[in-house]
Amino acid sequence: MMVNNISQHQTIHYRMGKVFLRLLSCIAIVGVAAMLRVWPLQNLELRIPYVTFYPAVMIVAIYYGVWFGMLTTILSALTIFYWSPVVNKAFIVDAGDWLGMAVFLVNCGMISLVAEGMIRARKRARIAQRQAEAANQAKSVFLSTMSHELRTPLNAILGFSNLMRNDPNITAEQHDNLDIINRSGEHLLTLINDVLDMSKIEAGRVVLENKPCDIERLADSIVDMLEVRAHEKGLQLLLEKHPHLPRFIICDPGKLRQIITNLVGNAIKYTLEGGVVLRLDVKTKGRDLNLIIEVEDSGIGISKTDQLHVFEPFVQVGKTATQKGTGLGLAIVREYAILMGGNITVDSELGKGSLFRAIIPIQVTDAVPEELLENMPSKDVITLEAGQDDYRVLIVEDQLENQLLLQKLLKDAGFTVVIAENGAEGVKLFQSFQPHFIWMDRRMPVMDGLDATQHIRAMPGGDKVKIVAVTASAFSEQRDEMLAVGMDDFVRKPYHPAEIFDCMARLLNVRFTYKQHETANTAGVHILTKEAIALLPDSLRQALINSLILGDSQQLTELLHEIHLQDENLAKILTQQFENFNYLPVLNILESVDKNYPQDSH
Repeated sequence: MMVNNISQHQTIHYRMGKVFLRLLSCIAIVGVAAMLRVWPLQNLELRIPYVTFYPAVMIVAIYYGVWFGMLTTILSALTIFYWSPVVNKAFIVDAGDWLGMAVFLVNCGMISLVAEGMIRARKRARIAQRQAEAANQAKSVFLSTMSHELRTPLNAILGFSNLMRNDPNITAEQHDNLDIINRSGEHLLTLINDVLDMSKIEAGRVVLENKPCDIERLADSIVDMLEVRAHEKGLQLLLEKHPHLPRFIICDPGKLRQIITNLVGNAIKYTLEGGVVLRLDVKTKGRDLNLIIEVEDSGIGISKTDQLHVFEPFVQVGKTATQKGTGLGLAIVREYAILMGGNITVDSELGKGSLFRAIIPIQVTDAVPEELLENMPSKDVITLEAGQDDYRVLIVEDQLENQLLLQKLLKDAGFTVVIAENGAEGVKLFQSFQPHFIWMDRRMPVMDGLDATQHIRAMPGGDKVKIVAVTASAFSEQRDEMLAVGMDDFVRKPYHPAEIFDCMARLLNVRFTYKQHETANTAGVHILTKEAIALLPDSLRQALINSLILGDSQQLTELLHEIHLQDENLAKILTQQFENFNYLPVLNILESVDKNYPQDSH
């Protein structure tokens, strides 16, 4: 109680001191105005007596508000009224002078009121800014919480359905049911990611992560992924890459992948017959190099009215009742394109299909992307290779289903696994179990993953163990926060088993046996190059050109047999291209190699 009384007295003294200082300021400013009116403006004599007092009132009112502005007005009026003894002349003589005084008082009152409005507007702006910052912070907390709460159960659903699909003892019907579960889970994950991505954009939490990217490999992987969906609808999905398209570029690969995936996926969604074409090209504008992404479809088209709103969030064109999704795909594409320094446009006619064109600034590089350098296997892990140490792994995770999923993956691969249900228990088990590797959940009760990591790093042997976060966070920039406390890397939920094993292979140098041994050194297997085409005989190249133009599939099959005898790998690449009806990219390369291609054989 005594402390409160002291605090109240201090507050009162502070406010009284503040008012007293402002009062002295008003008197001093009026005095300065009077001195300026006497000198150097003495030549005005009795004319315009208020010329220096208007600025005095304005200054006080702007900084101190309406009441001190009115006080300064009164002090100025009294100074003018009692001016005679100072200058030996009376300013207020007749009715006209009294009218001038009245006008001065009214004007200064209005100035004070306007200044008070400005002060209150500034206060409201500061309050609104603080509220906006608090709202953004609340949104970030909401995103982090929702990301964790939604991704965590999805991780278990997708993980266990994948494990069961790989069980050789299940029936065909059970496998089909698991496929449905898995596809539904992936679809739900896509919807969640769209909503979270749009929320991150609105919260200003999206940043660019520019690095080397294999644009050809990226485009091929997207087409391979979406080809199944296209074929299910009886559509052709074609990829056309310009012969001069550079292979390695500098950009944000994740956002570029999402732009292309969303555009192609959207085209497949709204196309009922015909097909979808993805074209990649580069254009030079001055010193700048732009990647041109075109996605053209033979779908339902977009009306001129809908084109004005197609890039807005939650907008779906056509009959929305029959459409799936959130309506966020194209909105995210536009925001990412703008973030990367580019733009996107649409050209469409109702009933005749659409053409989306995205222009993204890029840089060409000779640097090879990390995923190609790592040379990691990408097939399913069977077990650890023989002759290695008995690796101990600690899982620190509070969700039972995620504990069981990760434990099963690791135990089946041959690791010795122990589970801790929170960070504090994880710290204790580290001392007794001495693991080689720790999978650390970030959000847990009692002690979270960040604090647990710091405690472990401070213990004997804590500097040697590998610690990787398993997080459902929606913010990739939180990786810096995790690395700062001593974590070696992070994997985002829901994860694929390959991500778990690839991470452990990279950090522990462990070796696995796989169902199919296939390394990432496949740069020349799936990519058609001019060099490979140039090695074919002239007659064979010209026969290929003619057959492609005529669409003679029987002749192409015979030519592929001839090519197989000379270059088995090239024959496989061409077979894949022809099976997917990717005639134009092959024709473009053939024409760029063979400059003597006859335009008319007659």
